Amino acid sequence: MKPNQTIFLVSLAVCLGVCLLTLAYSARKVNAWSEEAEFRRAEALKASLRCDTLSAVNSFLAGEAERATELRMRNDSLRLRLEEVRLAEEYPGYYLVIDTFQNRFHLRRGGMLVRTGFVGTGKGWTEAAEGRIWDFSTPLGLRRVLYKTRNPYWFRPDWYWHEQNLRPPTPDQEVVVPQDLSWEEQVAFFNDSLTASQRLQVRVVPGALGSYALDLGGGILLHYGTGRGHNVSHGCIRLGHDDLEAIFRTLEVGSPVVIY
Repeated sequence: MKPNQTIFLVSLAVCLGVCLLTLAYSARKVNAWSEEAEFRRAEALKASLRCDTLSAVNSFLAGEAERATELRMRNDSLRLRLEEVRLAEEYPGYYLVIDTFQNRFHLRRGGMLVRTGFVGTGKGWTEAAEGRIWDFSTPLGLRRVLYKTRNPYWFRPDWYWHEQNLRPPTPDQEVVVPQDLSWEEQVAFFNDSLTASQRLQVRVVPGALGSYALDLGGGILLHYGTGRGHNVSHGCIRLGHDDLEAIFRTLEVGSPVVIY
């Protein structure tokens, strides 16, 4: 064999050896990577299963919380219905029942139904675009008429503006309805003499609550309002004009009002 051929064969053998070693090393690396990938896939599957389990637990707990809230409301409703039965048997005068589920009122005396009709009650949790949250629910329970007012004023709270993503007027921006006018004249002035933008700056509004209001305490009033038959109010109880006047003339200060 010629020397050149020998050198060629030796070089070829060396190259083949290097290639074989490289292939063997690469195979070990690929196997290691495959094992690591399989391990990571198994860990990811475990994590996914844990997330699914936690999600299922959270859903279950949320459902249980909703059921607990519903049961508590039913329990309160039953307790207050029993209070209504007690009033029918023991209370000698007129009393009022507010059903926030059906949004109806029942004016009663003993077991006799005197008058019934639709009301608007609290709309519950409300969130404005700026992130403010309020609970505008009508509180359940047994209350009594604390005050009765003719020609009431609505003192707009700050949430009136915040709920519309507006700023409440500052004292120098506030528009005041002339106090030397009669209440009826003030109502006409507010509705007819002010522009829409000016009305928005009035904090003490005549006529918005109707001609009568009955104060049940805690900021909860019986007053005139729209949306009767629905959960639309900010906690107060809205009535039609005729129903409000009948209730105002019938109930006395101290008369019971059952809200369930």
